[in-house]
Amino acid sequence: MSYDLLVLATQYSFAAAFAGMAAGVLYFLMERNNLTPAYSPVASLSAMVALVAAINYFVMKDMVGTSGQAADLAGFPTDFRYIDWLITTPLILAVFPILLGGKQFDRGLMAKLVTADVVMIVVGYIGEASINRAGGGTMTGWWCLLVAMVAWFYLLYVLFAEVGRAAEGADRDLAGSLGLLRLFIVIGWVVYPLGYLIAAFDLSADLLVIRELVYCVADVINKVGFGMVAVATAKRLSMREWQSGRGAVPAE
Repeated sequence: MSYDLLVLATQYSFAAAFAGMAAGVLYFLMERNNLTPAYSPVASLSAMVALVAAINYFVMKDMVGTSGQAADLAGFPTDFRYIDWLITTPLILAVFPILLGGKQFDRGLMAKLVTADVVMIVVGYIGEASINRAGGGTMTGWWCLLVAMVAWFYLLYVLFAEVGRAAEGADRDLAGSLGLLRLFIVIGWVVYPLGYLIAAFDLSADLLVIRELVYCVADVINKVGFGMVAVATAKRLSMREWQSGRGAVPAE
């Protein structure tokens, strides 16, 4: 019976991702007390994202095992990842309007971001489910990829055009932080459509294993890493509120 170190590393990456997400939950909950009421939702949303992902990875790590055998990963259900993304990605995007407006955030902007994201995830799931059933690319899979990419490009347009306009009156520090957070969406999220293409082209088993390994690493960066940057930004905004006397002083 063959023993594959790549497969074993991928299997253990699920446990590592679970640990990273769980640590993220604790960190964001502790930081929540260091934010004003206007910006505390940033830490709450970040904790919710990490919690959902931690629960999902806790389930998935037992499904993939630690045998080092490719067969244990071959039947891994993509459905679990899409369940995670459907819940967590709208929460991630909701951070942008809150950082821009605090309690007076732009609900229209949030609606556009969340709607485009949900369309992208749902259509992507339909397409990848079709690909998985057929064992390779299907007409449904390609059309769904096209629709999902249109939704993603619209999402990027909103982030750069509308969020960019809203940030024009903000100071350089906030504008820089928003720019960094947008890079998580542009660079970090591009991993997922690339993984979709790997399944569609029915490439080698090793590439499919590598895809799961990259997904695990990307999920931690795009959830916990994004949350840490967002919370750090919220802390700076909260500090300004305290200094101006508009925010409640955090409990010691």
